[in-house]
Amino acid sequence: MQNQMFDAYNEMAQGGFEALRKLGEINMRAGERLFQQQLDMSNTMLETGAKGMEGMTKAKGYQELVSSQAKLAQDYGQEWLKGYRAAVEVMTEARDSAADVVDQQMQTASKNVQAAGESFKKAAAKAAA
Repeated sequence: MQNQMFDAYNEMAQGGFEALRKLGEINMRAGERLFQQQLDMSNTMLETGAKGMEGMTKAKGYQELVSSQAKLAQDYGQEWLKGYRAAVEVMTEARDSAADVVDQQMQTASKNVQAAGESFKKAAAKAAA
């Protein structure tokens, strides 16, 4: 009986550690992807700033300057929106993956608790007999 309890506990602990490892991997992958997106957005910001300065130096008049700045702002807004959507996608994927790991762990835990309950019932019946 005690060996069964220790085996069941050991199996649950290993399952818990495996779930934590998977969650850590999910978190690390999401963090890496978000960091890369942040670098890309920083690069876009710097490029936009450089284009803005170039537009200011090359504009031949006020109207041309305003037009180029408006186009630049629109392009930057589109890039920012793409980055935002990509970040939401990364976070959604991470959330779904983490939820799958937690669901699997809960199912395993439920089975282990049921098996332990059955073992205790058998042991109690044997002890009472």
